[in-house]
Amino acid sequence: MSVRRIVIDALFIAIVAIVTALIAIPIGAYGYINLSDALIMCLSVYLVPFDLFVVGALGACIADLALGYAQYAIFTFLIKGIEALIISHIFKNHRPIAFMSGAVWMLVGYGLTDTLLGGDISLFFASVIANLPQAIISFIIASVFYIPLKRVLKGSEHGSETH
Repeated sequence: MSVRRIVIDALFIAIVAIVTALIAIPIGAYGYINLSDALIMCLSVYLVPFDLFVVGALGACIADLALGYAQYAIFTFLIKGIEALIISHIFKNHRPIAFMSGAVWMLVGYGLTDTLLGGDISLFFASVIANLPQAIISFIIASVFYIPLKRVLKGSEHGSETH
């Protein structure tokens, strides 16, 4: 792994953590609405799957810790990391399906997390409904910014392959 790639990943981890923490709208017992999914989707145009996993998982996990949602941190690490892998592997040929699949995984992941933490299956549905605006907004943001971001990053040299 090159120094350049490590620096780029660290920069993106910080960006995900900061943007996630700064634009955090609490939704009661179910955490908060944020833009981490939109960032993960947008960064999929630039980062290879492993790097996207690390950036999404660590950035969102750090935001959970910073905002006082430590009980979610390990779950967020796994949910956002797996979301990044899902998006990365579908992304190459099917961008809208990749973004939608990532958003659906986020809804299911946090639904399962809230069910586990709360001990009640009804929390699954409450969590999905509470996180649905985040999934929809992230899908829209990523779909709108994908083309301009791809143009900006297309000519840049970096330590990761692009999709």
